[in-house]
Amino acid sequence: MSSIYDERPDFRPGRRRAARPLADIIGPAIEDACRRRGFASSEIVTLWPEIVDSALARRSRPECIKWPRRMPGDDGPRPGTLVVRCDGAGAMVISHQAPVIIERVNALFGWRAVERVRVVQRPPPPEADSGRRRLRPLAPQEDAHLAGMIGEETPAPLASALRRLGRGVIGASPRREPSA
Repeated sequence: MSSIYDERPDFRPGRRRAARPLADIIGPAIEDACRRRGFASSEIVTLWPEIVDSALARRSRPECIKWPRRMPGDDGPRPGTLVVRCDGAGAMVISHQAPVIIERVNALFGWRAVERVRVVQRPPPPEADSGRRRLRPLAPQEDAHLAGMIGEETPAPLASALRRLGRGVIGASPRREPSA
């Protein structure tokens, strides 16, 4: 009879694994999909809000990179065309910011990978979290309880993150009436 230790040699009782960033886990999972679309790596998709501003990133998505056919005598790969899917209003902004987008994408790749940006006017796919439930506002006593749990000595960036997390957890649950 085999045990779990035979099937998974990395699993040992009492051995704790270090926490890994979610980006390290998701990155390899989307690499294949990105390669099928002409992206050398998934960074252009995952870092799109940093390449364009976050407001424009909500209206647009990088679709693919169209690479030109290799010709005999080419020394190396020739730059391709980045195809960006966006809505009508975002198309004008993307075409206006094309030189900046090209510069940032090329800086991301570390070589002249893109020479043109082509805009395809279609609405971008909906956000993955658009089906999430809306959080209810916290009652004053819930907000005070959350602030007391965080404490005043917590550094500001950590306190802000903990406050967002606490509001998400408390706001997702139904409001409890105080017991009398």
